[in-house]
Amino acid sequence: MPTAKAPTGLASQPDTVVPEPSALPSRDATRTPRAVVRRLVLASVLLSLCSSALCLLVLDIFVGARARLPHVLMSWDASWWASLAVHGYWNPNGVGGGHDAYFPLLPLLERYGHAVTGLSITVVAVTSSIALQAVAAGLLLMIARQNGVGNAQALGWVTLFVISPPVVFDVMGYDIAILCVFCFLGLVFQQRGSLWLAALSFGLASATNPLGIAFALGFVSWSLIDLTTTRSITPRSLLIVGGRAIVSLSGLAAYSVYLLVRFRAPLGFYEAASHWVEPRPISVILARIVTFEPVRGSITRWVASPDGHLSSLIDASAALTAVALVVALIATERGLRTLGLWVLVMSFAVAQVQCARFTWEVSTTRYLLPVVFGVGAVKGVCQRFTRPRTFAVLAILLACVTVYFLHNLATGRWAD
Repeated sequence: MPTAKAPTGLASQPDTVVPEPSALPSRDATRTPRAVVRRLVLASVLLSLCSSALCLLVLDIFVGARARLPHVLMSWDASWWASLAVHGYWNPNGVGGGHDAYFPLLPLLERYGHAVTGLSITVVAVTSSIALQAVAAGLLLMIARQNGVGNAQALGWVTLFVISPPVVFDVMGYDIAILCVFCFLGLVFQQRGSLWLAALSFGLASATNPLGIAFALGFVSWSLIDLTTTRSITPRSLLIVGGRAIVSLSGLAAYSVYLLVRFRAPLGFYEAASHWVEPRPISVILARIVTFEPVRGSITRWVASPDGHLSSLIDASAALTAVALVVALIATERGLRTLGLWVLVMSFAVAQVQCARFTWEVSTTRYLLPVVFGVGAVKGVCQRFTRPRTFAVLAILLACVTVYFLHNLATGRWAD
């Protein structure tokens, strides 16, 4: 008698083993990398906000009864941007002129922030700068993670960034925070292959200050090198690269057109230096740059008066760090095809031009240091500088110089 076949379906399948609840993977084990990055970005934002709060607290202690804190926060160049936010640009070539040296994106933000919220220009300037600095810290974390930096090292790198001397300017109505946001955003987009969005970010950065122009020029240089080394040169590819170049410099172009239409001075942002210092011939400026006189001058001034010119040492250190990072990037596998290399080269050149024209080196400190953090957020650099002992030494040094700058701000002294 033939045997009956087993019915198809569940009876023919092997027994299903239902795991015990304790055997199921934990929530942390199934968390996606994107969710982890979001938590790290939030931690970076909170670190930046805490750093800004501590700066305000220390500054208030230093100020004491000598002055009101809001008045101190609008010291130095912050008052110029606030004035532009209220009155706009006027008479750049007359007595008390030179306002066109200050790029327009930050005054526009302060003006519209005041119009929308009804808050004073001072409150809008300080709060927006602190908020933008927090956004920049989150973007820096994203850059580091996209470059393969580990979670702990990336967070350590952001910590060094938010306690470094530029944070002093980030609690004021300064342009450094908004510059970092758009420059870091451009680096994030470039890493993800969204080159048009990267160009747009650098275009906005070029309307913040001269270092934004350096980022845009670095992006254009990288685009040309990448075009010649990785793909065939065709009319279409040249058109695309040319379009991105125009977009990346659009902020500067728009500002130049405005100065041309209103004041007949399309290069007014460069020529405005004559209101503060005696103009120097191009040959003198080039000679100072070629011989690295700004960097050497920073070192000699600090040696002559370590207490009075502490910022000169930081200026020279920032410049030398940028040069060392350029050499390190050239030695990598991608070499000249690295965007960070061209950004650093252009930023160093712009900073040295500023120093050679103005004779003081504060622009190197304020602007090269954030560039070093943005471009240096790569695996090898972050691993070296976030080792426990190295990290502790750097954190103490950076924090001490930051406190020194805060004391100068509270007592009415300039940062150098």
